[in-house]
Amino acid sequence: MKLLIKGGRVIDPANEINDIMDVLVEDGRIKAVGQDLAAGDAEIIDAAGKLVCPGFIDMHVHLREPGFEYKEDIASGTRAAAAGGFTTVCCMPNTDPVIDNAAVASFVRERARKAGVVNVLPIGSISKHQEGKELSEMAELMEAGCVAVSDDGKPVDDAGLMRYAMQYASMFALPILSHCEETSLSRGGQMHEGYYSTIYGLKGIPAAA
Repeated sequence: MKLLIKGGRVIDPANEINDIMDVLVEDGRIKAVGQDLAAGDAEIIDAAGKLVCPGFIDMHVHLREPGFEYKEDIASGTRAAAAGGFTTVCCMPNTDPVIDNAAVASFVRERARKAGVVNVLPIGSISKHQEGKELSEMAELMEAGCVAVSDDGKPVDDAGLMRYAMQYASMFALPILSHCEETSLSRGGQMHEGYYSTIYGLKGIPAAA
């Protein structure tokens, strides 16, 4: 099958391309990028006035499967990603059970293989159950396909545990995506601390948090 995407603005930072060009696709792979490419028997898509880019990558999505499928699941989340031009998504570990072991990470990858329409890369949790008390088995998570670790929207309050997490993750060059928040300053806060929090009588969250 041939597809010619014609006359769009091709933006490809890796190859330093930013110009009005055509893209010829054969059997699902890009065959040529250039100007005034011959269509032959290819299906033509008129991309005039549109952007033609490599697939985007979203490093922070919530697919919520397993456990919270009533909020989102891999099938619906990846369809939404594809509709927005994202071909790879990295899903956070705020599932039930949490992605804190190889079994859950493997489940997510297998479900994504069957139900997903874009690439799904799981992110494991820094701590077991995202509780900030005990480190997850990061090496095991990485072997199961996790590309990073994070406790998602929960900060690791224990500085000692976070230090161990960074040391451990560095052994495997495994990125840590940290929710940086000092909960002793933000706890109970309802809005940004400042003039309006004062006049409305609401507990503010200081920028220092």
